[in-house]
Amino acid sequence: MTTKACPAVPPRVLSEILEALGQSPGDRLEVAEMIDAFGDRALGAMIVMFALLGLLPWPPGVQAVFGLPLTILAVEVTLQRKSVWMPRWLMRLSVRRTSYAKGLAHVLPLVRRVERLSKPRLKALTGPAARVVIGLACLFLAIIFILPIPFAAVLPAGAIVVFGFALTQRDGLATLVGLIGTLAVLVYVGLLSTVIVHLFAAAAT
Repeated sequence: MTTKACPAVPPRVLSEILEALGQSPGDRLEVAEMIDAFGDRALGAMIVMFALLGLLPWPPGVQAVFGLPLTILAVEVTLQRKSVWMPRWLMRLSVRRTSYAKGLAHVLPLVRRVERLSKPRLKALTGPAARVVIGLACLFLAIIFILPIPFAAVLPAGAIVVFGFALTQRDGLATLVGLIGTLAVLVYVGLLSTVIVHLFAAAAT
């Protein structure tokens, strides 16, 4: 008697996992639970997660809190780590699951739109050498995200989200888009620095 092999179940896409986390039992959602849910895609997925959380409408100063885990994750990408490491206190950080679900509702349509466009391609741009470049770019963007620079939160966070999809989906085109976003942030910071220097120089004269 022969048995038919069961067809492989395709892995859930990122948006499905994000949505399931908001519907799981328990009053609070911990960082450790998020990492477990994403499995072997946790490194790229957590980059997307923290960058998306940073884009939500928080009180002043709260956005910068998400820059710390993004900095840690960027270093891990640069060092070619395959799994996520975070300090124990950070792994235990949690949000109310209902608050998470409400916030997710604002960004989930965007995530699904990006998922439809993203697919494995140009794999050399997500290989080992490219991961070092992605990690360094994310590190720069995370630092800019933390700093109190006027109107400089959305663009770095958006570029980090794109890099996260590049890692999660093995999408080399997303790597290129993320690098363009990084260059745009660099130009903006450079221009803003020049304006500030000129303003101080004018005030001093």
